[in-house]
Amino acid sequence: MLYSGENTLCYAIPGKLVAIKGNIGVVDYFGEHRNVLIDTDAKVGEYVYAQGGVLISKVSKEEAEETLALWKEQFFALKKVDQKLSSVKKTGKESANTLAILQKVNVGKQLSKEDMLALLKLDNAAELKLVYDTANNLRQKRNDNACCVHGILEFSNYCKNNCHYCGIRKSSRIKRYRMTPDEIIAAAEHAVKELGFKAIVLQSGEDEWYDDERLARIVREIRAMGVLVFISIGVRSKETYKRLYDAGARAVLLRFETSNRKTFDALRPGTNLDERLELIKYAKKLGYILATGFIVGLPGETDEDLIDNILLTRSLGADMYSFGPLIPAEETPLEKQKPTTKEMLLKTIALTRFADPEAKILVTTAFETLDKDARREGLLAGANSLMLNITPVQFRKLYRIYPGRPDTDKKIEEGIKQTVELLYSLGRAPTDLGI
Repeated sequence: MLYSGENTLCYAIPGKLVAIKGNIGVVDYFGEHRNVLIDTDAKVGEYVYAQGGVLISKVSKEEAEETLALWKEQFFALKKVDQKLSSVKKTGKESANTLAILQKVNVGKQLSKEDMLALLKLDNAAELKLVYDTANNLRQKRNDNACCVHGILEFSNYCKNNCHYCGIRKSSRIKRYRMTPDEIIAAAEHAVKELGFKAIVLQSGEDEWYDDERLARIVREIRAMGVLVFISIGVRSKETYKRLYDAGARAVLLRFETSNRKTFDALRPGTNLDERLELIKYAKKLGYILATGFIVGLPGETDEDLIDNILLTRSLGADMYSFGPLIPAEETPLEKQKPTTKEMLLKTIALTRFADPEAKILVTTAFETLDKDARREGLLAGANSLMLNITPVQFRKLYRIYPGRPDTDKKIEEGIKQTVELLYSLGRAPTDLGI
């Protein structure tokens, strides 16, 4: 049940703009409404595309109605699949305390840190399954079967930092590359026009070769393609972030990595947690859709630190939660450290869903490195967003931020096909999650 247009696979469908309240629009998808930030000239009654909670482009009535006619039957069929997979069944093997905590979730009560720690420490398979199923059920109740799919373009592996866990750290002896602005724009254009992406994430190390003028031109030309532009370029000046917002970037991916200051200082020499948090808050204030989060499994961190990381992400007003496992790279101080377990990531996804029921929670590409079924299991534990690597293959294999990446030699079209088939097998539809 894979819908494809003439040249593209479909992971975004149009909706009808039915109301405008200030700078917020209401988009209708077959009777479901999503609130989105108005970022283009659109009027009530027009058909539009939205991504990541942003109205990014208009579409003609004829084209929209043709697409929606193809989608209508499948849209409701997918909802039935999702409803079935998000049901919750008890086995009778769960403890009274676990059931009591999950009942708080079911009735809409906020869990305490003690509740979250108790769930984090669980190791009984039956109880863990109930935790994941409860998180997935909550995701279905709050967000229905909507799922965002963004394309990530890794345009440079140069970085001025020497973080102890990162494979593209300054002292690494990897082969370096920089895509030219023209190469970046061309790769994005291929992803948009040939592959159908509606959101492009521009990611690099902290590479200051890309000055404000270069970055603004890249953002401006990609935004003109009618897509949401994410930027993930690390700590730059507030002026840079303001200029890129003015150029058309509307979303930012900037993790704080850890809320534990001692851990941050030990593993990120020459960087500053307060500076990073201030920039995250500034980007949110500017109006960016904010994706932020942390690394799961840094050495020395406790269960309490993990809970604090989740709660800090929520307090920053994250529109999307982005966290991935520690996968130490070769030639780094943490090279011998054990990677984070898949189970810890699944627990983190579920606890994040409990902490913020409305959240967009990303299954990162790093998570897929841990296990071939990680994306599926993550989506069934409460997640509802994905990123697909659209970096040209000749550069993709050089972005060695962590070892064992599963997508380095895979054709983009193959990755898209597998992802869309996975989403449809889970009953997820490409309607926007809204804000």
